[in-house]
Amino acid sequence: MHPKVRHALLYTGVNLASTVVDYTIFLSLTYLFGFPVLASVAAYCVGMVVNFALTTNFVFLHDMSHKSRHRLFMEFVGTSLLGLLLTAGIIWLTVHNMNMPPIEGKTISLLICFASLYYVRTRVVFSKNTNTSEPADAEPASQA
Repeated sequence: MHPKVRHALLYTGVNLASTVVDYTIFLSLTYLFGFPVLASVAAYCVGMVVNFALTTNFVFLHDMSHKSRHRLFMEFVGTSLLGLLLTAGIIWLTVHNMNMPPIEGKTISLLICFASLYYVRTRVVFSKNTNTSEPADAEPASQA
């Protein structure tokens, strides 16, 4: 299998798993308390932690030794804030302005966030080491 196809499938699988967590919490909180935007924020935060754990263990396996685990997590959280704003804004727009059911607003926000965050995270959070202090012809420390 082509490495890029494998990578995309792993990314999609990890996101599906964290989406199940996100949707379960979102639907439960919306059913119990209402307030779809707040329920979405809470669910998104839990889903983000699950997504980080799965992403760092299964998707982005190339050498990230140039970044500490704390730095990776903080960058991941930073990009997640973009996703959180998109999610809350899209749900507010679709549920409160367009009178769509919360599940439809959540699904629309999920699709937009999926593509947006993949693009940002591959370029910011999980970018390869571009440190020029190593000679250009040096071998990477480890390859998976």
